[in-house]
Amino acid sequence: MRLKAETQRLYEEIWRTTFGDSEEFIALYSRTTFDPHRTHLLTALDQSRALSHVQYLPYLMRYHDQWWRAGYISGAATASDQRGKGLVQHLMQASHQQMWREGCLCAFLIPAEEWLYQFYRQMGYATLYGKRCTPTPEANPSDLPSIEAWQHYRSWQAALAEQHPTVTHSYHQWRTLRESLALEGGGVGTIGARTYYYYRDAKEETKSVLAIPPAEEPADGAFDLFAPFGMLCPLRIAELLTWAIELGVLEEDPLLPAALYHDEQRIVFDLLDEQIPTNSGRYCVLRQRRQLLFAPRPNDRLIKPLTPDQLLAALPTLQHTLVYAMME
Repeated sequence: MRLKAETQRLYEEIWRTTFGDSEEFIALYSRTTFDPHRTHLLTALDQSRALSHVQYLPYLMRYHDQWWRAGYISGAATASDQRGKGLVQHLMQASHQQMWREGCLCAFLIPAEEWLYQFYRQMGYATLYGKRCTPTPEANPSDLPSIEAWQHYRSWQAALAEQHPTVTHSYHQWRTLRESLALEGGGVGTIGARTYYYYRDAKEETKSVLAIPPAEEPADGAFDLFAPFGMLCPLRIAELLTWAIELGVLEEDPLLPAALYHDEQRIVFDLLDEQIPTNSGRYCVLRQRRQLLFAPRPNDRLIKPLTPDQLLAALPTLQHTLVYAMME
């Protein structure tokens, strides 16, 4: 078993060469976020260097008073001379299966470049919409005390979760976000009734990464629900569908073209999941009872099966309005 210090050295090396972050940021990430138990690494035979790396970070999602586990894919990277060999795809599947074992209903990520949307789509991810519009502050914000800023953030997240499935920060995660802003001369401050999470660029100009409206404004008033935001991959599909059925957020029309049978009482369809094979099988939605039945089936007995990303079309409440404040 590789020691934590050695795993951390290898992860920091590939992070440094791939993403080009500052030593201060890498040190902050290693101190506050790095977890060897949720880090997947492929190394050279002599373990002298990392060839590919994927880590997942545990989060909670909230919608109304419902909570569930989710995992954020962080730092997916492959050394430049090792790309095109499917290394990161192998580690992504290992991460997905670990998330599944730990009870995560879905995985999510934010692609750093446009071409990565297609790359991750091949692993069962669907594009999310709901990018936050963050106007640049016209003046310097007055910094809030830490406790007051945290309480304001929690109140905003609670209001947001009444309308959108929302990924929430723990206090530790929120403090890490604040510390990362401080590395760039920023913080959390107010201008009038609006709260800004801000940093200063190379020209010392103040830029906003998140602008929280005052309490009297609608919590969802500053989101463009048509802008690509990130990607989502369902993991524990039967549990996710049960949640959607119970809350009445499953839209059945997208399921009908793939349905093996449907009437007023039920919809029956097959699903094939190459990332999490235990999800593959036959599903039956009992419409009036708001229940789900599931029977695992071998792949060769599935009939015109849906893929997980196609299934998400029936969950627009989740797929198109998942909102996250600031990821890293």
